[in-house]
Amino acid sequence: MTTDKRRRELARAKAERQAQRRAEASARARRNRLIGLLAAGAVVTGAVVWAAWPDSTEQAGAEATPEAEGSPTPDESASPTAEATPGPVATPAGVTCTEPGAPRNDGRTWDKPADQNLSGTVDWILNTNCGRITVALDAQAAPKNVNALAFLTDQGYYSGNFCHRLTTAGIFVLQCGSPGADGTGETGFTVPDENLPDEGEGNYPAGTVAMANRGPDTASSQVFLVYKKTTLPAGYTIVGKVSEGLDVVKYVAAGGVEAGSSDATDGPPAQPIVIKTASIGN
Repeated sequence: MTTDKRRRELARAKAERQAQRRAEASARARRNRLIGLLAAGAVVTGAVVWAAWPDSTEQAGAEATPEAEGSPTPDESASPTAEATPGPVATPAGVTCTEPGAPRNDGRTWDKPADQNLSGTVDWILNTNCGRITVALDAQAAPKNVNALAFLTDQGYYSGNFCHRLTTAGIFVLQCGSPGADGTGETGFTVPDENLPDEGEGNYPAGTVAMANRGPDTASSQVFLVYKKTTLPAGYTIVGKVSEGLDVVKYVAAGGVEAGSSDATDGPPAQPIVIKTASIGN
């Protein structure tokens, strides 16, 4: 092999390594930013949470800076897995959506949720414009958080509430439950963390329902429904699992984020989904 040919091959290999490092750094930056966004999602007044989370709380994470090309230092805890890479979500068959109507803003606040006297597993039934979603809430593992959801449901809080945020890269969740039905507002109370998962890859598997928050012990009314295996910091209380209707969430996710969103992978779902009515156990 000639010296020139060998030099060209070495140069090409170096360029390929550098391109790979840049791609990996960009993926880590995107995922870290999404984790930071998710951390602030429970109680924010006067700001659209999905767009303004980085500025709405000191708990939010900053976007990662790509490493210099000459000294890559992969971080296994931050590197996306094959499950966490962007990709199309298959559209489930048999799901159809009706017109969502107008969102309902709920400006009520409470000092604390009244005791609902729940135990074991209870069904949380969300009748949406795209079909029924049933969540098996674990009142034994997360009694305070489940009690808060049941109390708000009994108050009619979730009826007319839009799911305001969808993420489709790195983190795969549909988020609902803000008082303004758009990521804004507050309920007046918070509940402590419970039933936190272990740290690790895929610690929020598909079907998981967890509480959004803006730091430790700040969950309130917002929940996120995981439609594809997701890795997150273990700081979000798991309240239950979707037992029926995960295909509804996947259908909405397959439609992607609303056109015109500042981030094509994070914003209001293009297919609007509203909780028409919510109930506990029936």
